[in-house]
Amino acid sequence: MKVLLINGSPHAHGCTRTALDIVAVELERNGIETEVVHVGHKDIRGCIGCYKCRE
Repeated sequence: MKVLLINGSPHAHGCTRTALDIVAVELERNGIETEVVHVGHKDIRGCIGCYKCRE
């Protein structure tokens, strides 16, 4: 199993990253692979109703 941890904060190494790192350590201690992805600097918008997800 692999868990994706998403950091949506604009601060790549701030408090959210610290919290995610703590969670990642605990998960990995229990044999669960983790990956942290920082998206706080990306321009991510909400759903535009294109229904691409239904394909």
